[in-house]
Amino acid sequence: MNAENNDQNAHEQELWERIRTTQGAERAEALDELSHIAYNRDNYIECLQLVDTSIEIYFQQGGVDSYLRELIHLYHGKVHCFENLKRFDEEAETHEELAKMKALDFDDQGQAEELRAAGRAWYRVEQWRKSLDNHIAAQAITYPDVTTLTMGLDLLNIGMALAKLKNYQDALDSYLKARSLCKEAKNPEFVNWCDNYLALSYIALNNGPEARFHAQHYFNYSKVAEDLGMEGYARYRLGTAHLLCNEYEDAEKHLKRSLELLTLEEDKDWEDIVAVNKDLAKALTALGREEEAQKRLDRIKTIEETIAA
Repeated sequence: MNAENNDQNAHEQELWERIRTTQGAERAEALDELSHIAYNRDNYIECLQLVDTSIEIYFQQGGVDSYLRELIHLYHGKVHCFENLKRFDEEAETHEELAKMKALDFDDQGQAEELRAAGRAWYRVEQWRKSLDNHIAAQAITYPDVTTLTMGLDLLNIGMALAKLKNYQDALDSYLKARSLCKEAKNPEFVNWCDNYLALSYIALNNGPEARFHAQHYFNYSKVAEDLGMEGYARYRLGTAHLLCNEYEDAEKHLKRSLELLTLEEDKDWEDIVAVNKDLAKALTALGREEEAQKRLDRIKTIEETIAA
């Protein structure tokens, strides 16, 4: 190990010497190699600084007209650093720049993948419109190796962004197409996620029967997969759907079990826990158990005020 470390240190010193004694593309290459060393040490800030300096040199030497492949490689390094640093807005912007470069390189699949990655990163920072625009742009690019599942996931991501923008009807249209494609691709996992998001959108539109249909499929999957965390959310969707259908006893059953499961989680989703309690209180009130419903609402009041602050 000592000999190996000595070799690595010697190589690193050689690269720093090359930086001091070279210019242009040769200096940019040495900076790129050093950025890999910094990245492997989890020193993402230093890696970014080295990458940015290398990029600056390549642009001084002719930019994408002369060094397109080198710049694509370096920008990939940037997105990995931004992801590890949780700087998702900068990650998204860099994916967008990569999409432009891959278009210049006539790499349609690569361009689409970068747009999808940008859409996911924008979604993480709640930039719903930017997320939507990138996923729509990715969907519009066709290439020979595109799969049925990929097309389905594009539509699922578009639906998710539309739902965040409260455009639930268009989201439903996108989810239904996505579900059909994911089913055609024989992928139960993503058919299940389509059912989850379909249930949520139908609930938002107060369409109880359709919400119940898709929530039931989501619940069935959670039971087959024996995923208790998922089952907690599935029962929440199903209980709320029953509530919209005025099926109060079924609503109570599922919402109570949902709370049992959601509160088992170490990292509790308090927003959903409060929402489930509120829906359960509605079901209890409809069943003539107003006092029990009010006690439940009183118990969650402090938590509700805290997370709303």
